[in-house]
Amino acid sequence: MQHTPGASAIGVELGSSTVTVSIRRGEQETDIRRLDGDAPLETVLERVREARDEAAGAAPVGFAVPASWGAARRQELVYLAGEAGLGEVEVMAAPEAAAICYVKGLGRELATGSGLAVCDLGARTFDVAVVVRGEEDFQHRGSTSTAEVGGREFDQLLFAYLSGRYRDTDPEFWDTVGAPADLDEEVLRASLLDEIRAARELISKRPRAGVPLPIGERDLHLTRDEVESCIGELLLQSADLVAAAIAESDVPVTGLILVGGASRTPLLATVLAERTGLEPVVPAYPEAAAADGARIVALANAPAAAESRPRGRTMRRVGVLAAVLVPLVAAGAVYGNQLGGDAQPEASASETPDGSATAATSEAATTEDVEGGSGAGGQEAPGSPHAAATSEAAEEETSEASTEESEAPTSGTVPDVAGMTAADAVQALGGAGFAEVAREGEQEGLFGPYYDDCEVIGQSPAAGQEADFDDTVTITYSYSGSDPSVCD
Repeated sequence: MQHTPGASAIGVELGSSTVTVSIRRGEQETDIRRLDGDAPLETVLERVREARDEAAGAAPVGFAVPASWGAARRQELVYLAGEAGLGEVEVMAAPEAAAICYVKGLGRELATGSGLAVCDLGARTFDVAVVVRGEEDFQHRGSTSTAEVGGREFDQLLFAYLSGRYRDTDPEFWDTVGAPADLDEEVLRASLLDEIRAARELISKRPRAGVPLPIGERDLHLTRDEVESCIGELLLQSADLVAAAIAESDVPVTGLILVGGASRTPLLATVLAERTGLEPVVPAYPEAAAADGARIVALANAPAAAESRPRGRTMRRVGVLAAVLVPLVAAGAVYGNQLGGDAQPEASASETPDGSATAATSEAATTEDVEGGSGAGGQEAPGSPHAAATSEAAEEETSEASTEESEAPTSGTVPDVAGMTAADAVQALGGAGFAEVAREGEQEGLFGPYYDDCEVIGQSPAAGQEADFDDTVTITYSYSGSDPSVCD
């Protein structure tokens, strides 16, 4: 795989909370865009097509998807991308895409047979995967995850810290955002959390950042020491999770990359280095690492894909035609011999009184039988051993083809639907082959944690587990009102 920095290509990571788009236009600097992860897939594909038209009409596109996505869901993405006008796209697991970014995009060394720990600290979860470099590709060897660590959890802790520190200055305001009673107050709380998130990300580059209040003119402040004091315990838990994943892997892990928007936190790299002995690599835009890897793959495979895919389709068509034509040829052999048998009376009618013509016809037939042919066109006589074998082989091939077509998978990997709306989760599970889905609503508590209405916050079986397609998958979603049926 060769990386061509000067060409145009687009990479997309379909995250649970955010869709990240990495756009490269020739020698220009990479353009990073974020889309709402809760948007319908059709809307996301339309935005990607618009970005593709801006970059270059024929720019190849690659998608990085959750590792839990099965073949059915990936194939659905390929189909929908084609329908959206994106042409044939590359689809790969996000950890593998991040590994490609590590080696091809950042130029880091990773020997064949060695493992890379991909640590993804996103808004909702902290995911750890071990990816092994093979001779020609990267192989995902397993992953683990926790929903107790993530950017949103960090922001909730910082919110609680600021509320305790500044409550006396404006008790009414802090009571309102602490327990919103209506939509306007919920919007107010969400605005403050957005400001806290922005300050937390800014503190990764400087020791201090302001937190503008959504109302009034007063600004609060956070320092790096305060942030690290609030989230330090969670980061230590993250380091333990990474160390355990590395210890359980069956390969030597020699590299570690931090991806996801929340991974900019400097203390995270520090505690991981101390806990694992590896030097964490943090890309300039960690939230776009997987999208960058998908873009690199799409660009590298575009010429080869254009040549190989038509050939693959032709071979499949030949296989189908062979399955159909073999029994027809066998039937034609039998039918042709029957015609040959019907023609014999005409030869008898032209016999001479002395029987010479009959003798010639008989002699010719005998010679053709010895040479392997009989009747018109050298076809085999019905009932001959070779004809019987041909017919039997044709029947076996037809039977095998029918068996292959009738065999369908009865189980698959349960996809990760956490963070989706309940409706989208049902659709995603159905696309992966799981038609039986049970919904359970869970009302938000007065003091949180807070989620979007209808957001899936749990599932059983868990993401990544194998289950029969006949099994029922139960999803648990959050709602803030008194009527859970609003999510139906």
